[in-house]
Amino acid sequence: MARRPADQHAERIETEPRTAERSTDPIPEQRQPYAYPGYGYGYGAPPTYPAAPPPAASAASAVTFLAGVWLVLSPFALDYAPAVQGVGAYWNDLVVGSAIAVLALVRAVSPRNVPWFSVVNVALGTWLIVAPMVLDYAEGVSTTVATSNDVIVGALVVIMAGLSAAITYRNRSDRNASDR
Repeated sequence: MARRPADQHAERIETEPRTAERSTDPIPEQRQPYAYPGYGYGYGAPPTYPAAPPPAASAASAVTFLAGVWLVLSPFALDYAPAVQGVGAYWNDLVVGSAIAVLALVRAVSPRNVPWFSVVNVALGTWLIVAPMVLDYAEGVSTTVATSNDVIVGALVVIMAGLSAAITYRNRSDRNASDR
């Protein structure tokens, strides 16, 4: 009957005499009879893998990403033109929408690594809500549409990005509390 490599290795450990060379060996074989080449973990416990990122944080960030993409496309879809003077809804939506989309995409892919991106998105969503008053969108039908769009999308971004940040920070505090 053929011997398995683990059996041969265990027998070799028991039958070999201890020598001065082996006692200075940094990893003596007696301490890991199950770890023949290519198998086992060596000293200590098996490697641990980080817990899976919270799926709700990724889902909330994905919704925020879609809101950012809509904000970039909305000047074209809702047909409101760039302002003649100053910064109007057109440029505000393009710039802020791009920033929201990029930050939310990073959060959706890797929610645990950069939770502060969601906090930045909350600030950008708040800006969208107050921007029609601060930038003083001009009167007219297209500005009413732009104002409504900015306020609704801004509220959605604040809610979703805030939810994503809250879930991630809560998950971190729960994990840190269990480590103590």
